[in-house]
Parts: sequence; structure tokens; C-alpha cells
Amino acid sequence: MTPRNYLYLLNKYDEYQSAIDQLLGSIVTTLSPHRFARAAGELEAIVSKLHASYPFVELIYCLDDSGNQISNSAAAPGIADSKRREGGLGSDRSNRVYYTSAMRNSESITVTAPYLSSATHQLALSAVQRYRDGDNKTCYLVINVNLEKLITFLNGDDLRRRVHPLFQIVYGIIGVMLVLVAGLLLLTAGISLWDVMREHTNTATEAFGIVILITLGLAIFDLGKTILEEEVLMHKDVHHQGSTRRTISRFMSAIVIAVSIEALLLMFKSLLGDATHLNSAVAMLVAAVALLVGLGAYLRLTTDKK
Repeated sequence: MTPRNYLYLLNKYDEYQSAIDQLLGSIVTTLSPHRFARAAGELEAIVSKLHASYPFVELIYCLDDSGNQISNSAAAPGIADSKRREGGLGSDRSNRVYYTSAMRNSESITVTAPYLSSATHQLALSAVQRYRDGDNKTCYLVINVNLEKLITFLNGDDLRRRVHPLFQIVYGIIGVMLVLVAGLLLLTAGISLWDVMREHTNTATEAFGIVILITLGLAIFDLGKTILEEEVLMHKDVHHQGSTRRTISRFMSAIVIAVSIEALLLMFKSLLGDATHLNSAVAMLVAAVALLVGLGAYLRLTTDKK
């Protein structure tokens, strides 16, 4: 599984903040907390129904005006008890951001900014509804939301994320195989270099062949490394063109470097007496320049303009 990229999540929150606030506000507004606040079974039923429609909802509980929890924490299905490290009924939450924000807010509905949840140790949001209980005391209904699952829900990305580990395995196999091929080429180049140093025959000719093997190994290794980093080890946002730009620029950079080195080798070889390679060397240099210009134009045209 790709490790969580908190910077990515926070950037997405900033991008979708208005939609997130409206969505969470509408969810918490539909509830009538004064009817079920002290009934644990009712809270469990509510959170299960909400989780079925909104998979990012994780916990629901109620607080009194002093920030003390007056109900048990109702967890959504699939939220492991091992992740719920905080207490339940009677816990003092007066120092939590969702309580202080709701207490200071003149509106009845409050949606917090992202914070690190002490229950799940992941980035979370909370939607809070202020209400009056049967004794006309001010209380707060709190819904805890997982930010990563919320962003996935807004992107309509749940199915792709479920299948993504399979794609990562395939890309991982391809990347490792490319690295192994590169290692084999470099090993062959090393053996050839040792033979040249030992026998001292056809040094110039053999040296070019060794450099070609090393260059090809470098290009293939860089390709395998790029696949592993982009598709397996790093979080890639398929909804943002910046991720595609980064991948294409890395692939094209590796190709330009490999073509340029091969062109220089052919150029040097032609200078040593084999002039038949001169036209090929010039053509490869022109191709490398064309690739570089095309890459620059692509990056220029796809740059975000603000």
C-alpha cells in the first residue's frame, strides 16, 4: 500500500474546502441529537447508516457544555478497536479542537480544519452540531471523519483505490525486472572491462562496447527506478496533471540522456577513423535535441498558470 501523503491530503482539503464544509454540514444537520444522544444503541445504528452512504464517517459521540463526553463512542463498521486509543463515556475533551471551535462559533454547525485524530492517529475532520437536551442544557454532537477517505469519496475514487494494490504489484515486478536487467548489463560490462585490462588487446574498440553496455544499463536502471518510485513507492494523484508531467519528464529525461551519450560515442568512434558512423551520430544528436525541445514545450504548455 502506498504510504499516506499528508501534504497531498492537506492540499486537496484546501482545494475542496468549500465542498467539504457543505457536505459535512448537511450530514450533521439531518440528525436530531436530542432524540438519541444518550442511547448507545441509537448512536450505533446512526453511525452504521451514515457509514453505508458515507464511508468516511468513523465515530459519533456527544459532549456536554463543559466538553465531557456524555455518550459512548459509536464506531462505524470496520473501525478496529485497536485504533481507538481514547476513552469513551466520561472522557474530558474540553481541550480538543472540535469542542473549542464549536464553543466559540455562534453558528449551530461547526466543521473543523484537519487535525491528527487521537482515536485513529490519522488526519481527520469533525462536524459538530450544538443542541439542547431535555434539561435545556447545551450539548454537542460530534461526527469524526477520516480525511483520506473523504477525499477519495469526493473524487469517486474508491474502486480504483481498491484495485490499486494489484497495479502496484505488477509495476513492482516490472521495475525489479528492469533493475535486474540493468544489473546484468553492468556485470557484463565489468567482466569485459576486466578482460580488456588483463589482455591489453583492442583497447579502443572494446572500450566503446563497454561504454555502450554501461550507458544502456544506466538508461534501463533509471527506467526501472522511475517506475518503482512513481507507481509503487510514491503517492500519485491520477486526477492532477502535475503527476503525469512529473512521470513523463522523468522518462523523457532518461531517454534524452541515453540518446545523447550514444550519439557522442558514435561521434568519437568516427573521429578515430570509422567515418561511416558520423551521419548516424549527427542524426542521433539532432533527435536528442528534438526530444529535449519537445519536452520543454510540453512542460511549458502544461504548467499551471495562476
